Amino acid sequence: MDELQLDAVYALMKVGARLLFVRGIVHSPLAVLEHSGHYITVDADGRIDLHPALHIRNH
Repeated sequence: MDELQLDAVYALMKVGARLLFVRGIVHSPLAVLEHSGHYITVDADGRIDLHPALHIRNH
């Protein structure tokens, strides 16, 4: 994760979001967070998507 992405993730965590995982760490990492039952993603450029089109499997 680079600086822009980290800044965005930290800002979301300050308002209560929880970092779940980072996908694709080597090429274009995507941080996936959860807040109030909704998923949020942050791309490598720090862009936040409040309504990402993704499906996360349950264990």
